[in-house]
Amino acid sequence: MKVSLLPASALLMLLTWNVSAESDFAYKKQIDRHPEALEIIEAREMKLLLDPNKVGYSPEIGLHKIWDKVKAFAESNNLTIQEKPYNFDGLTYSTKVYYDTVDKQLAKQGYLVRITTKYLQGQPASSALTVKYLDRNHPERVFGAMLDEEDAALEENVGPAHNYQLDTYLEKSLKVDADPSSLPSTFGEFAELAPLLSELSIAHDIELIGTGVYSIRMKPGYVVLPGLPFPSGISMEAWLPIDSGEQALIYDFSFGYPTGDYYDMESTHIAAESFMQKLYQHVDTTLGLKDNPKWRGSKASFLRNSGLEIPPFKNLKASDLRFYKAPKPLPDGTVAFNDDPS
Repeated sequence: MKVSLLPASALLMLLTWNVSAESDFAYKKQIDRHPEALEIIEAREMKLLLDPNKVGYSPEIGLHKIWDKVKAFAESNNLTIQEKPYNFDGLTYSTKVYYDTVDKQLAKQGYLVRITTKYLQGQPASSALTVKYLDRNHPERVFGAMLDEEDAALEENVGPAHNYQLDTYLEKSLKVDADPSSLPSTFGEFAELAPLLSELSIAHDIELIGTGVYSIRMKPGYVVLPGLPFPSGISMEAWLPIDSGEQALIYDFSFGYPTGDYYDMESTHIAAESFMQKLYQHVDTTLGLKDNPKWRGSKASFLRNSGLEIPPFKNLKASDLRFYKAPKPLPDGTVAFNDDPS
């Protein structure tokens, strides 16, 4: 694995070797669809789903095995990634619960509602409510969503398409802190935390049903991209059933970067997409999820639409908690966790 930084021109040349023609890049397709609206996109995320049956092992070991394969892929293709010098193998544990009415009224109106609770030393440490709006068939509607929410962010997700190409979709999201000791249950209580939900025609006394997973996340390093002042953080995640816990439902590999000026970041977009496209092709048969283009890299879409039988989420019992390994202190004595609820 190469860890030294390359000049942007050399890195771009390496990344674009043996990939699709420039006109096939996902960012080009996005510009063609929305030639004047993309300056408000705040970030792009490259996403790939991996099959737990192909990964094997327990989830914690499986994440390390995936990272080993990514490093080997980068080395064999002369691509530059960096491993964190400290706590590259640190793991973050959380629950992620997706809520909707029994008849899926939120999903039918384009909304995804999730509560993430992070656990430290077996206790809930923090919670966050995330509300997302997406419409893959009518992406122009995403631009007009949440217009009154100053903290709402527009993000582009880039994931697998057919013939080892990549495609893209937009989502707008809002995240607010929640009290882990008093989480909402009715639609009205969710709307109190995120008032934009009040605009939907759903009765406030309806109890929302939760579909939950146990998440183990590892942030081991970075992809080095041209045109950015810092490398792009890599995230790998395993989702498990909350009530069993030894076999993952799904894994993913992703990395993202902010888009200060979407139209003036061609070298960054090409390098990021080329890395993910080559990785997708490299690991598809050995690690890739069947029908990967169907999910476009979205774990939430896979969770809700793949036919998995997951019982409604009630609560996390102490017996369901996995052992938490605290990260090692940094040289200055401080402890930095790999991420916060997201």
